[in-house]
Amino acid sequence: MTSTDSESTRRRIVGELRRTVIALAADMTPVAGGFAVSTPDLPLVWTLNQVHLAEAIGYDAAVAVAEQHQGHLPFRHIVVEDAGDGALAAAFAAGGWVVDRVVVMALERPADRDVAADGVVELGEEEMLGLMRRWLAEDHPGESGEGFDQVGEYNRREGRLWHETRFGVRSDDGEAVAVAKLRREGPVAWVEDVYTVPEARGRGYARMLVTEATRRARAAEPEVTFILADDNDWPKELYRKVGFEPVGYMGTFHRHAGSDR
Repeated sequence: MTSTDSESTRRRIVGELRRTVIALAADMTPVAGGFAVSTPDLPLVWTLNQVHLAEAIGYDAAVAVAEQHQGHLPFRHIVVEDAGDGALAAAFAAGGWVVDRVVVMALERPADRDVAADGVVELGEEEMLGLMRRWLAEDHPGESGEGFDQVGEYNRREGRLWHETRFGVRSDDGEAVAVAKLRREGPVAWVEDVYTVPEARGRGYARMLVTEATRRARAAEPEVTFILADDNDWPKELYRKVGFEPVGYMGTFHRHAGSDR
């Protein structure tokens, strides 16, 4: 894929993410460089209460927009579609914000090896929500039950918007222990939320589920299939083995309201 093709693919993917946020949020307000969304019935869901910038507008300007549109929330959350050269991320980090760099990856080639799908099942919505709650509790041990409930409802709404299929693995006693979602909307497919509970890790479930999701995606011959990964974590290497390649980076910046740093 040429750099021009990669940029075109990146723009298409972030356009789908932008469309998703706008479709799910209750209110959208245009701002310089992008828009701000709010969702009063899910005020603890960062994704649905964010400032979303298609281009970097500078640290001070971005923070001012967040203060203006998120002053009623216990957090500030900004997403920038193009992470740029790192200068903006450095400014946010210096300001005490939590900075995450998200790798946007597109399915570009076959997997490096075939993986059997023995044991892969389709999970129900409630099973998926149970796994998402476990994931949240693992990553955010200090969060409230109300926050978990709101994120679960967000997962429900997003999954229905994207007509998602939830591939999973169950333990011998029938408990769902791993999940990967395949979302499809027209000519676009999105593999999302790959998770295995701690006690079932090291058995290849993530690889198996992502491989099966991409097999199903390819069968429908979409124009683009994508996945998102944390640039500072290992799953991006797994996704490369399955056939995904980076086409760009997004920046997310988060801060609790009133924090001194």
